[in-house]
Order: sequence, then structure tokens, then C-alpha cells
Amino acid sequence: MLNEHSTTGRAAVLGAGTMGAQIAAHLANIGWQVLLLDLTLDHAKQGLERVSKLKPAPFYLPELASRIELGSFETDFPRLKEADWVIEAVVEKPDIKRELWTRVQDYVAPNAVLSTNTSGLSIHEMSDACREDIKRRFLGTHFFNPPRYLKLLELIPRRETDPDILEGVARFAERVLGKRVVIARDTPGFIANRLGVHSMMVVFPLMQEFGMTIEEVDALTGPLIGNPRSATFRLADIVGLDVMASVAGNLHERLATDAEKRVFALPEVVQRLIADGRLGEKTGAGFYRRQKDGTIEALDLNAYEYRPRQKAKFPHLDALEKLPLEERLRALVNHDSREGRFLWRLHAETLAYAAQHAPDLADDPIAIDHAVKWGFNRELGPFQTWDALGVRETVERMEREGLPVPELAHNLLRFGRTRFYETADTGDTTVYVWLGAGQVAPYRPDPEFLTPTNMARHCPEVERNADASIYDLGDGVFCVGIHSKMNVLGPGVMEMLYKGAERAEREGIGLVITGIGEHFSAGFNLQLFLMMIGTGDFDELLMGGKAFQDSLLRLRYAKVPVVAATFGYTLGGGCELAMHCDRVVASAETYIGLPEVGVGIIPAGGGTSTMLYRALSSLPPNADPYPAIRRVMETLGFGKVATSALEGVQYGFLRHGVDTISVNPDRILWLAKQEVQHLAAQGYTPPEEPKVMAYGNQVLTRLLIELHNLKRGNFITEHDFTVASQIAYVLAGGDLSQPAEMPLSYFYQLEIQVVGYLAQQPKTWERMRHMLETGKPLRN
Repeated sequence: MLNEHSTTGRAAVLGAGTMGAQIAAHLANIGWQVLLLDLTLDHAKQGLERVSKLKPAPFYLPELASRIELGSFETDFPRLKEADWVIEAVVEKPDIKRELWTRVQDYVAPNAVLSTNTSGLSIHEMSDACREDIKRRFLGTHFFNPPRYLKLLELIPRRETDPDILEGVARFAERVLGKRVVIARDTPGFIANRLGVHSMMVVFPLMQEFGMTIEEVDALTGPLIGNPRSATFRLADIVGLDVMASVAGNLHERLATDAEKRVFALPEVVQRLIADGRLGEKTGAGFYRRQKDGTIEALDLNAYEYRPRQKAKFPHLDALEKLPLEERLRALVNHDSREGRFLWRLHAETLAYAAQHAPDLADDPIAIDHAVKWGFNRELGPFQTWDALGVRETVERMEREGLPVPELAHNLLRFGRTRFYETADTGDTTVYVWLGAGQVAPYRPDPEFLTPTNMARHCPEVERNADASIYDLGDGVFCVGIHSKMNVLGPGVMEMLYKGAERAEREGIGLVITGIGEHFSAGFNLQLFLMMIGTGDFDELLMGGKAFQDSLLRLRYAKVPVVAATFGYTLGGGCELAMHCDRVVASAETYIGLPEVGVGIIPAGGGTSTMLYRALSSLPPNADPYPAIRRVMETLGFGKVATSALEGVQYGFLRHGVDTISVNPDRILWLAKQEVQHLAAQGYTPPEEPKVMAYGNQVLTRLLIELHNLKRGNFITEHDFTVASQIAYVLAGGDLSQPAEMPLSYFYQLEIQVVGYLAQQPKTWERMRHMLETGKPLRN
């Protein structure tokens, strides 16, 4: 049976289409062997080849595709008996799925878990013809596309599904597969698609009523209200209008009432776009179209023609953007403007729909909120939004305006409650969730899934400045949470790193460092660096670089263990920060690297030196050091960035057997805290400064010859050569005539010296300014 201990196993995936092949890829990512079958072996080959070319990539590393074996329905059904989990992911047609399962049931192992991947078809309908022993192990698994990156997995049991099997699959999915699980009922569209597509469909009549453009709708329905930047129409283009139409069509066909069918009827503009082959991003045009020169055009819904995209501007809402989300939502829906009235109606309709149909979708509001948040990357679910807007205030306004009020909300107020989520008045921190009919249930979040964002909301904050805060994680473990823009590193963050280390040494057993938001850290504050160059105060620049090094060394030699919990961008100074910690717990989706050459400098927060030390310390006795140094030179000189934590290990940014990789990003804080406690319990002692061999001219000359050849072959530019030669200088330990063993701090001093030289180069200034203005590197 699947559970949290199933870190290795065998799966069979039936169907090598977009979803089936990507599910197979993600199972290979976590270490499973996979048999991928389709109608013929050629179909299976084509499916795997197709997804292997997708961007973003479905594999953590390309070589993981070797864990997938291909076969066909014609010849390989007998091999299904080898599988611990059989996942069917063929075309979304119930008759085809049903016929396939009646065949497959005779081949599967007696203890194998059996599931169908579907975005909303009836689980019972496709498996009713199966034997009773099959039904006991059968459930729906709704992966979201792409499976590697999207966290939600809806599990939909049959009436007969063994509860232990369902629980085992849920624990496996969250702790091994990296998903967040919601148990849904077998209703059309389940939870996330039902509510998510509904929220998209109601936009069309509202935007027509309020005279909105698609750019205005996307500006109003994105981060402003706690949704992703893809908002509404950009999201439709990313998903694919054909996919959107398929899900809406299924809902339109299967829902019972005429009122619901009207909501999910495909708008004429969507039908027209599909008929014209404009399916969104995959065809190059949908609601938006990108021209060859990079210009983005938007569809004028009235003229049905593309025109240059126009940035939506709502100056009267500017003051609201900086408010906390819940306060901002209240202000927005009550704003006396066209935009405010649009947002009120949108929220009124989506919240009413969620509350009206909640009893049919799940056991409690928690599952519904989680499904919407995890499936569509929103900050709040519908019932959390009800609470943010005020249930009583929202109901009263709905009644005044003649809008339907769902019974679930009426009942809540009738029983004297004011929120769907309430904390007990006894001082207990348990939250009680409204179930309706006077019933509440306690809700205690699993401590294993404490995200950095939730840490910032719920853990005690013991110290703060504008860029970072110190939080108490309990059990003597403190956490520095970085919350500057893109979590860039500057004086404010450095101050909190010092204070965090001091507090952990004084009051606790260890320190965790993480970022709050989408990323760990995008690196050192480049704007600050550029300002210092612009003023010509290079002494101050060198002092700032030394201060940054000192703050990282404060962590490296702290008296208590320090663990970084990384995810998303972990770049430049962010990578150096992680590398100075005793351990790193990295989300598998950690994009880590030292790309400083792109802005004309070298990694100077100890990154160059640490990479050298790691490369040399792993060599066997009497080995030639040059190949290892050359690999570091290549990694830093080309500014390589790993696209997964596994690739980060290959590059040397993370350490095999030392640092931990978590497939589930929501567990990294908990795992980091466990690592601190483990190190402390072992009797932690800080490391001593190591010695590193400086090979001087013996290595420097060879590196410079290779760089000259690259420049002569036009593989690198003149300034690339200038920067790379300075990396070579540090890696060689300077231009020493004879090799000598040096303390690691010697190499740190060389880093500062080199940065001082490069900062005075005009082309470095150009690279930095271009990066800040465009977000892209300049090859000058």
C-alpha cells in the first residue's frame, strides 16, 4: 500500500498524452521506476519525446527519463502485475476510460492502488463495471498541469474505496510526491475546476456590463485581489482555450439546473477564437498575441481585432495597493468606482456560488479553500474571502441589492456566528470551522506544512526591520525571514542575520533562514551596488562587500547550527547565504546559482572561495586539482544556474549527502527545524576555518590560456574575458610563483580586491544598469 515510506516503487501509467507522460516524468523525478503504455509503442515513444521537449521541463534532470520504460496496450498489459500503482490517463471520454478499466482489472496486482486521472469526469461512472475488489482500491487522482510544478492533487474516492488506502495515497502524495492533497466528492469538476472555471466564466458578462477591456480585467483580478499575475485572460491563454472549453463543456453537460448550465455555457468570443485556431499560448494567439518583435497585443472584444496592449491604469486605487490583503479587499469592493462595483459583483457571485454548492463538493470549507488556493495559486480561498469582507456586511449588501444569499451564510449568522473560521475565546489557538446547521469542527494545521508565508502570519515575531524579521519557531529554534522586494540582500537583511544568530546563541539552540514570498532571495541589492559605483565611492563599496562577507561568516562560525530553507530563486548573494549555512533544506524547485558575471562582477560574498574549497576538499589524495578547479571556473564563468535542486547538487551549489532536498516546498521549514534540532542534540560545535591550497601561476596560466582561446573563437566577449580572468585569479589564489596553503579568508580578501577592480570598469556599469532596466543580462 502506498504511504509516506514509499520512496521507491513501480508505477504503470496508461496513456502517454500530455498528462500521462508528465505524471510518469514526475514519478521518475522522485525515484520511481515507471512503465508508460499507450496504444502502440510508437505512441508511447512520441508521448515521452514530446513532453521531454516541454518548457518548463517535466524532469528535474534530463537523465531521469531513463527511469521510464515504454510499452503498448497491445503487448504489455501482463506487466501491470509488477506495478504498485496503476494510473490511467487516457483521453477524457468516460466510455473509453470505462472500457479500458474493464480490461485492465484482470492484469493488476492484488494490492496495487488503482486510479484514473481526470479533471472532472465521474469516478463511479468509469469504474462501476469493475469487480468489487477493484472498487475497494480505486479512486480518482486529479493532477494539475504541469504535474511537476502545480501543487494541488485532488483525490476522489468511490463509495467503496478503502479509507486506509485513501489515507495512504494522501500521505504518499504529500510527503513523497510533493503535492498538497484535498479529498473531493465525485461531482462534476470536483472542487478546484468547478469553482475556478466558474470564477472565469462569470467575468465575461460582468466585463461587458461594466465596459472593461481584457487588460483592465487582468489588472483587477491578479495580485491586487490576491490572485497570480496570470489573472483571468492570461491564465486562459496559458491553460489553453480548448482545455478551458472542454472543462466548461463537461460542467455544462453534467450539471443539473438550467441556471448552472447558463453559467458554464461557452461565451461566443471563446467559441470564435477556438474556431479560428487561436487556442492561447500554444498557438501564439488567444486573448493576447505576441508579435515576432516581442510586442504583445491584446484582443479588442468589440472589434474582434488585436491591438497593442494597453497598460490598465487605476490611479484612484493606487493608495489601496499597499494595504494588507484582507483590508485591501474590503476597500476595493466598497470603492465608489466602476472598478469597485465590478470587483464587488465578481466577489458576490463567486462567493455565493462556492457557499451554495459547498455541501456537494466537500466535507468542510477547509477543503474548498485549500483546493482553490493550491489549484490556482491564490492567497485566499472563498470562505477566507467571506471572512475578510465580513460575512454579515456581505450578506446585508447582497440582500439590499437583490442578489441571492446562500443558505450556508444565512445559517452562520442565524446561529450567532460572524465568521467561517473562528478562534476560541478561551485563549486556545485552535481554529473552529463552520460546517453549517450549528456545527463547527476544530482545525489544527499539520505542523509539517508550515510555509514561510504562514510563519509570518502565525509565529511570534520577536524583532523586525523593513527587510527582514526574526520569528520564534518554538523549541528554541528561531528563524530569520527575509521580506524585502524579491528578498534582495542589503544592510537591513545583514542586520537581522547578525541579530538572529545572537538571539539563537543567547536564547535558543539554532537558527533557520528563509525567504517570505515566492523566492528565497534574488541576490544582493544590485540597485545599492550601482548607486555606490555611480557616486565613485569605491572605498564604501569595498567596505560594503566586506560587511556582506562578515555577515555570512557570522553564520558560518555561529555557536549554534544554522540551516537555510531555500525555494524559488536562490541566486547570487542568496546562493552564497545558503552555502554559508551548516545545512540547506532545499525545495526541489530551487533555482540556485551564482550568475554574477551577467552583471560584470564575480561572486564576492565568499561564493567563489566556497566553490573552490568544496571542489578541492572532495578530491582524493594526490589527485590533479586542475580538472576540479576548471569545472568551478566553467560554472562561475558562464554564470550557470541550476533549474532544480538536483541540478544544484551537480553544479556544487548544494552538497550530496549533506543538504536535503524536499519535493514538497511546504515542508522545508519543518524539515529545517528538524535539522537544527538534530544538529543541536548531537552536541554541535562550530567549524574551524579551513586551509585551502593556492596553486598560483601553476593554475592561473592554464585557465587564462583557455579563456584566451574562448575569446579568440568568439565564444565570449571582451568583458566576459575580463570578468572570467578575475574569477581565475581568485581560484588560483592570485599570481603566486609557488603553491602555498592559505586560510580560506585569504581567498575572501581576493574576492573583495577583484570586485573593487571590476566595479571601476564602464562595461560593468552598463551590465548592471541593463539588468535593472530590462531584467536581462547584457553581453557587452
